[in-house]
Amino acid sequence: MISLDLARRLQLTLSSHRQIKVSGLGGVPTYISSSTQVKVTLGHRVVYVLDLWVTNIGEDVDVLLGMDFMFSAGVRLCIREGLVILPDEESILMYGEVVQRRQGLDLPIKAPTGLHLRSGESDTVRIRYGQSNPETDVVWAGRGDRWVTQVIYGPQTWATAIKVVNISDRDLWIDARTPVARIIEYGHFPTAGRFVRPGLRRYQEWQQLIFESTLSAQARLRARRYEQMLQDEEPRAVQTRSYQWPTKLLMRPRSDTEAVRMVQLQDKPMSTPGVGFDYSEPATDEKQAPRRDVSGEPENGISECDESSSSLPVSSSGSEGFERSQQLDPTQNNTDEEDQVSGGVAEESTFQEKLTRKDEDPEVPSVIATGTPVEKLELEYARCMRVNSEELDLEPAVYLHEGSELMAQLKDELALLPELLDLSPECDITKADVGEPGFSTDIQDRKLRGILERHRKIFLGDGNAAPAPARGVVCDLDVGDARPVAQRPRSIAPHIMVKVYELLKKLLETKLVEHSESPWASPIVIVLKKNGIDIRMCIDYRIVNGFIRLSNYPLPLIDDLLVGFESAMWFMSLDMASGFWAIRMTERAKLISAFVCPFGHFQWVRMPFGLKNAPLIYQHVINNCLWGFVRLPPEEEALVDQEVLDYLGLDSQDSGKSECAKLGPDVTHPENYLPVLTEQMTVFKRNIPMPSRIGPVLGRSSYIDDIAHGAETWDQFCDDLDALLYRLRYWNISVSLPKSEFGKRTIPYLSHEIGAEGIRATPKIVKGIQDLPFPKTLKGVQSFLGSLNYYHKFIEDFPVVAAVLYELPDDQVRAGRDLLRAKEAFAILKRKIVSTPMLRHPDRSKPFFIIPHANQWAACAVLGQEYDGVIQPVRFTGRVLHDAELRYHIAEKEVLAVIRVLQTFKTLVEGCPLIVYTRYSVLKWVIKSKTADGRTVPWGVALSHYDLDIRKVQRDEDGLAAILGAGITPREHLDEIAENLIPAKGRIRAPPVLSVEMLAADYSGVVLSFDGAAKTSTKQGSCGCILWQLPEWTILDARGYILNGVTVNDAEYYGLLKGLGMAL
Repeated sequence: MISLDLARRLQLTLSSHRQIKVSGLGGVPTYISSSTQVKVTLGHRVVYVLDLWVTNIGEDVDVLLGMDFMFSAGVRLCIREGLVILPDEESILMYGEVVQRRQGLDLPIKAPTGLHLRSGESDTVRIRYGQSNPETDVVWAGRGDRWVTQVIYGPQTWATAIKVVNISDRDLWIDARTPVARIIEYGHFPTAGRFVRPGLRRYQEWQQLIFESTLSAQARLRARRYEQMLQDEEPRAVQTRSYQWPTKLLMRPRSDTEAVRMVQLQDKPMSTPGVGFDYSEPATDEKQAPRRDVSGEPENGISECDESSSSLPVSSSGSEGFERSQQLDPTQNNTDEEDQVSGGVAEESTFQEKLTRKDEDPEVPSVIATGTPVEKLELEYARCMRVNSEELDLEPAVYLHEGSELMAQLKDELALLPELLDLSPECDITKADVGEPGFSTDIQDRKLRGILERHRKIFLGDGNAAPAPARGVVCDLDVGDARPVAQRPRSIAPHIMVKVYELLKKLLETKLVEHSESPWASPIVIVLKKNGIDIRMCIDYRIVNGFIRLSNYPLPLIDDLLVGFESAMWFMSLDMASGFWAIRMTERAKLISAFVCPFGHFQWVRMPFGLKNAPLIYQHVINNCLWGFVRLPPEEEALVDQEVLDYLGLDSQDSGKSECAKLGPDVTHPENYLPVLTEQMTVFKRNIPMPSRIGPVLGRSSYIDDIAHGAETWDQFCDDLDALLYRLRYWNISVSLPKSEFGKRTIPYLSHEIGAEGIRATPKIVKGIQDLPFPKTLKGVQSFLGSLNYYHKFIEDFPVVAAVLYELPDDQVRAGRDLLRAKEAFAILKRKIVSTPMLRHPDRSKPFFIIPHANQWAACAVLGQEYDGVIQPVRFTGRVLHDAELRYHIAEKEVLAVIRVLQTFKTLVEGCPLIVYTRYSVLKWVIKSKTADGRTVPWGVALSHYDLDIRKVQRDEDGLAAILGAGITPREHLDEIAENLIPAKGRIRAPPVLSVEMLAADYSGVVLSFDGAAKTSTKQGSCGCILWQLPEWTILDARGYILNGVTVNDAEYYGLLKGLGMAL
């Protein structure tokens, strides 16, 4: 029964033709005469038609079920779950209860160990049901991004195993924790993951993927037979003898005179414990052990060897010393099969003979004095040559190939050690690259060589030679409260170990590294050169760099260093000799820079390559040298040559002389002596300013250790070089003579060629780029674009052509699908980078020319200047348009191109007259219009700061093409190139063309025009209509109306009705 209130809300129709007596309502019998018939729909399947009694059954109670009704109707109450179960097993939630869903059985099926599958391979995972019931539970197949499974059934239609198939084209590793399938209770679903029940359409799709990705057994057999056939047809790489298969064990024949080798241990203690061992003669009463035949049986179970050994006093230190001395000779083979005998291994000669042989052989290294670092390294080298990597407990070897993508990614994290061919700091000034044949005279060359001879102290004859330490600066590394990380050394192949040993030996000889006991340890990495034989040794500082706090000192911008040469005729390029090695290390920096290898544990004394702040520290040093901010403290300035101080005009300080006088007699070269510095004692912490009369030496910065400069005349060039070398001598900064050039018409600088006329791009990828195939991966495309991005200022319309390559997805590149436009863009970029034009030096005394060019998806421009009546390019720039800008008119896109030039080259063109050649008048309107609104307002504000002369050209034939230089392509030709390179982003759907009904030119009649508008907020609007007489277009009538409570459509509709009323 239901309440009267519920029946009223449901608008039910009541009838009173019968009544029923009800007990239990209020404790007294009650007669109910009102009833109704209703339909109750549960879900979309079950519909109940019920006769319900309607009465007042209590407050807040809408439905009441009688027990008699429930028994007869088959309704069950589930009190614990709070449900009412109807006869059709449909459930209804009781009043005030919350649905509690039961979690069914869900067991994952995992591989006992990880699965390693190659492309197209498969493996089987056995199903262990455990707590489940295979007759009632269902096995759901799973899949991943690169693998699919198949359910394997047994004879009783039970799922017995899961077949996992690699459907990708790469090797696959599936972790043992990854579920490949699930056992699910019937009626429930997996809680997470990608699983499907066998028999469904999705499962059939997965099986199709398996069929497409795998080979049949016959195909695999044919492939193996074909590979074996090819191997059999190929000639052997090495001529080897063929041996018969052994049929029995054979004993090696031995001579009757062959004796057991004896080992005599001495009990004399070591002369220098922990460093070397004493090879003094043994006592005179010691006798050589008697020799006996191997096949002879020992008497009383004890051999003469044992008796002799037992009668000798043996000490542990002497044993260790003998074993240590055995490891000194790397050529000795301890595992020679000819020296193996049954029952043990012994020496062929006695210990006395070994001592005699040691005295006769001068090549055996001595172990009496091993205090020097080089001798310690030799001992470690001998030890490493005797044992393998397993005995040394090393990490697996890591080799990188020069020029690989991984090497390019890790180049900033690896400390690359150059080849130390010549450690001598001496140099021959006559071999310096001085002058330009055919342009400089002999007198000029002799003058320049005289300057170099005067400063020969700072020149080194080899680019990788160890330089003298710089004055006043030190490298300090701050890792905060990070705990030290010590990594295990990595193994090295035997044929590479000798080369690593030679490099470490030279580093120790030059005192660039020293033995370490630091808690930090970074492993070394071997980089194989392209010939596959020679190596470069690097230190893997990736983990250490993660702890070092980054310095905030800035590096100069490359583009800023390529300007300022417009008036220069003679150039020089200086390269600092292994510049980073000129910076000393603080004590904590030494510990952090420690590295480990099979030869031992070492740490740097000078700043190495590869540490996070190393380039910033060296840039700080060179900038202070070139610009002259601070000077040396007195104790270090006293060590500077008096000639340098006189040239710079610096007065020597008495406190510095007193410090220099305190040097002991052990200091053989006082001029090279430098006091120990801490991070708080550097010139940048003391901040002793240079005198104001000492200003910048060149007026330009360097890029880390590369310095370039130019001068108008030869005399000015020599004066600038002399001043620079004096400044370098003051700070004791060495220069590599073979890597430097002096008095040239063109010099290489930062992968560019700088000359009097301009700069050219000299990219390393030009060599062989014509034959470079299209990359097969997206990373290869990105690497190609990254290489070109450094020279984008040389490539005209670079974003126009490269936009197709930037939008390529990885799967499209790997599949080789729809790459026609991408390959065409790739070929165009290869041609452009090979034939990059020369860019003129920007001259602020001349006006600049801006030639914009825009298309559907990019806005580009050329910044040029006029030379001999021809516009030569100075820079190229451009960018791809944003989504909102794609719908701009082409004239507005040209405005964006002009703004791009002004923003990118603001420091070059600001304050100079600018002439803009454009095909539209919008640019002039944006600048001069007083009614501009929207996005044109900020454009006009940005352009108002410049002196712009807008010149409109409708076509390139109007005179612009005649004055364009060879490096600038006419605009119409750029449009032709871009026709076939439209990227997906540039395909803007044009608005549909409206179909307008047109009247004949001689039409005679009446035409009605109307319109309406309304304000949404106030619902007020207006409409108007006009009657025209054609063909004279005479107005017959015109009216307007004010409307209230209308929308825009209503206003237009009223305008139509009013117009029709006027016409009628």
